[in-house]
Order: sequence, then structure tokens, then C-alpha cells
Amino acid sequence: MAIPRPSKKPDRGNDYCQHFVDTGQRPQNFLRDSVLEDRYEDYPQLQRLIQLKDKQIQQHVTPPYALKADLKKLMLSKELFGTKFDVILIDPPWEEYVRRAPGFVADTEWWSWEQIQALDIDAIADTPSFVFLWCGSAEGLDAGRHCLKKWGFRRSEDVCWIKTNKDAASRKYLIAEYQEPGSMLVHTKEHCLLGIRGSVKRSLDGHIIHSNCDTDVIVSDEPPLGSTEKPEELYAIIERFCLGKRRLELFGEDHNIRPGWVTAGKNISQTTFKKLTYLNHFRNADGVPYDEHHVGKPPPGVPVLIPSLPEIEELRPRSPPHGPGRGRGRGR
Repeated sequence: MAIPRPSKKPDRGNDYCQHFVDTGQRPQNFLRDSVLEDRYEDYPQLQRLIQLKDKQIQQHVTPPYALKADLKKLMLSKELFGTKFDVILIDPPWEEYVRRAPGFVADTEWWSWEQIQALDIDAIADTPSFVFLWCGSAEGLDAGRHCLKKWGFRRSEDVCWIKTNKDAASRKYLIAEYQEPGSMLVHTKEHCLLGIRGSVKRSLDGHIIHSNCDTDVIVSDEPPLGSTEKPEELYAIIERFCLGKRRLELFGEDHNIRPGWVTAGKNISQTTFKKLTYLNHFRNADGVPYDEHHVGKPPPGVPVLIPSLPEIEELRPRSPPHGPGRGRGRGR
């Protein structure tokens, strides 16, 4: 009588797709260097650059300010804030957020893209300035581009948030009956569009922007079902990229309140923003609060820009110069 041979379990090696089928662990859970502290271990100069920039940002940061306001009723204007902004981060309540987690969203009010587009961003954005617009992973991608165009911005980059589920075992709600109706797959990413207003050249405007310090991909665990909370890493990416100190976040909540930012939204607990107090952080040498740059770009040394350091300028990546025999690709 022949003795049956034991079945040999196949060695999947790096087959993370099969691992997902077997365990529910997403392939992106195994991406290396997704945590900022580990990302630049093999790149000491870049690691030093990040440390220097973060320290410089903290030395010139404004206190956190909050404005409790219903953005459907609030008229955005320079008169309201006393100044225009260098960076505006917008995280609107897209319909997708309610649709993808039925029964789990605490605030079921959503805005159509036409309502989002109607926000008067033009009235509070300086030139040059930058808008970061969270737009989900569905119809918001196209709608977000329409919004940027309406506000006077051109799309430049797309920051992609890849969601891991390393803590999936404790989240029993991640089953089919709680997912978006009619969907065979679960979206595991979201997009944040970057729009630029005005002309900014990486090779010439190093006092306004520092490019190539960070990646355009964020990898972090997804929040609980129904939460629209976004990864905190985006703030650091924005702050290292744009040297402008006047930063505004719209549709923010208490957990978004952060040094260096004015956070506005209806779910803010208490208003701490005062126009004159905020303007005092941006006084010229003569004591007069800095006004918007009416012609051209802001020159180096104005009080709304974070000053750089010689070591930062030596370490930061730069765009290759154009010339004979050199390509004219954009790069990142």
C-alpha cells in the first residue's frame, strides 16, 4: 500500500496579491520606508535637510488660530482675514465620503462640486499661491480640476494617499455589506490636487518654494470607517515645499488645528482667530503689516516668507539647468 505523500504548500515568495486574498492584508502594508523617520536612513544629506527645514519652520511659525464658521454662509474675503494667503488647504465634504460608508458618517451633509467651486478662493489667494484640494478617489478627481480652473489655479501635482490596513484584524466592519453599494472593490487611495496660481520657477524662486524635498505619495493606515480624517504628513509636505507663512485650511475640525495655520470650519469648537493679532505676525521693518505683493513676486526677506539658511541651500535638491544637450523634462 502506497503511503500518500504530504501536500507541499506552495511558496508564494513576494506574491503580496495572494497574501491579500489569504489574509486581507493589503500589499501596500509591506512598502518599505513608508514612515518618515525611516525614509532617509540611507540618504544622510536629505535626512539632514529635512531636520534643518523642520527646525527653521518651527522657529518662524505663527500660533494656531481657529475660526468657527459655516462656509456656506461665510463670505471669504481679504477683509475677513486681514490678508491673503500663500497656501490654502481644502478638504470639502464630497458626496463620495457619505456614499462609501453608509451609516458610519457622523455628519452626513455633503457639498456638490458646484457648491465647492463657488467658494471665492480667488478673493483670499495671493499671487503666487498654492491650493491643495482633497478630492477623494472618484468623481472628485475631475470635479477638482474644474474647481482649480475656476479659482484661477493650474493643476501641477497630484499627491496620492495610499491607505494601509495593518490594523484590519480589529476592524470587523471592513466587510462587503458596509462598503459602497454596487462596488466590487474597495478604494484604498485618495488624491490631493496641487494647484499653482501665478508663475513660480523652481530654479529661480528658491525663496518661495523648495521642491523635491518630499515624495508625492503618502502611505499610512486608513482611519475608522466613516472618518474623513486625512494623514498629518501632508501638513509637513506643504510646509517644507512652500516658504509662505500665511496658511489657511477650509472645512477643518478641532483635530486639524495646528501651529502655523488658520483653521476654519463649522465643526470648530471655539474661535481664536483675531484679524489684527494675526497681522502682527507679518510686520515689515517699519512696523507696518505686510500687504499682498501687488506686482510680481515677493522679494526675499519679506515677513511672510520663512528665511532659508546657507546649509539648507547647499543641501536641497535643485532642478537641472537647461542648456544644449539637456532635456527639458519637468521632473518633480
